[in-house]
Amino acid sequence: MSNPPLPPAPPPGPPLGSGPETIPGSTKGAVVLLWILFGFGICGGALSVFGYTALVALEDTGDVVIPSSFMPFLIASIVQILIWTVLRAIFAVRIAKRSAGARKGAIILELVGLALAVVSWIFTPEVEVTGASTAGNTAGTVIGAVIGIALAAIIIGLLSTADSKRWCNE
Repeated sequence: MSNPPLPPAPPPGPPLGSGPETIPGSTKGAVVLLWILFGFGICGGALSVFGYTALVALEDTGDVVIPSSFMPFLIASIVQILIWTVLRAIFAVRIAKRSAGARKGAIILELVGLALAVVSWIFTPEVEVTGASTAGNTAGTVIGAVIGIALAAIIIGLLSTADSKRWCNE
């Protein structure tokens, strides 16, 4: 009795480790958070522009007392929101494509953003709205700022991991 012939061997595949690698979880998490902050930036930018036009209209009617230093600060904030929003989208796309420069750029962007958040809390002038409570507005601002600061800090941490460095340096 003879043994049946063996089937032909499968063709050799690529060497181990040379196939497409999947993005590490920490890097993927940072990219997702950058996209979330991009969405917040779109909403925040739109609300800031709306708020600016509403404040100008209320100031004209005398319902709002705006310090002279506030409007330039508000315009600078709107420009900063727009710049951060665009850069976050660019960095999210480039980090997913393994760009070391984008990883470093995102870390620097978020560090500068954290510093600006602290500075803005210290130096933002108060705006008094005649006959209106500011408690809800202040609470909303603080909650939004804390969420933004927390997400920025998480992004910095996730992009600083060894896996993220390795992903973006290959």
